[in-house]
Amino acid sequence: MEKIKEILRSHRLNKYEIEQIAESIGKNAEKIHTLLLWAQEEDPFAWHAWWVCDHLAKGDHMLFCEHYGAIIRQLLESHHDGKQRLMLNVLMNTQSSDPISIPLLNFCLDNMLSPKKSTAVQASCIKMAYKLCQKEPELLPELKVILENADPDFFTPATKGVTTKVLKAIGKAQRGK
Repeated sequence: MEKIKEILRSHRLNKYEIEQIAESIGKNAEKIHTLLLWAQEEDPFAWHAWWVCDHLAKGDHMLFCEHYGAIIRQLLESHHDGKQRLMLNVLMNTQSSDPISIPLLNFCLDNMLSPKKSTAVQASCIKMAYKLCQKEPELLPELKVILENADPDFFTPATKGVTTKVLKAIGKAQRGK
């Protein structure tokens, strides 16, 4: 892990290097725990660690289950858009049987249309809010109202696209009742 730590700290990394690091960590719980500790350190080291976590979570939806609450806490404390996007991606790709996290849902609702957030964070918040509301279907109409009443003139094309997809999915879910 020291060699991985050195690489994550050393320079700007590319996708190939992140994939190689993720492959070397694999499903090793101890290495994942260490990676999550590194993700709490200074940037860009922490950002690189979250990028590796993102790749790992895409490959195995169970890897971060036991860390789900801790990741939410870190997300709520973070002010770095890049790390927030990656943490949201890890959470979206993690299978959780826990009841929905109200603080996470509130974070997503507060930031999904915020002009202070990057397009990537906005889009990730919209997707995460939808995923959470799917667990509690009575929340879907509320999410739909929020998205329908938002002013699309302030959306980037990416945010418009995600909003359109989520609204279609909500409509389909409501018709399927």
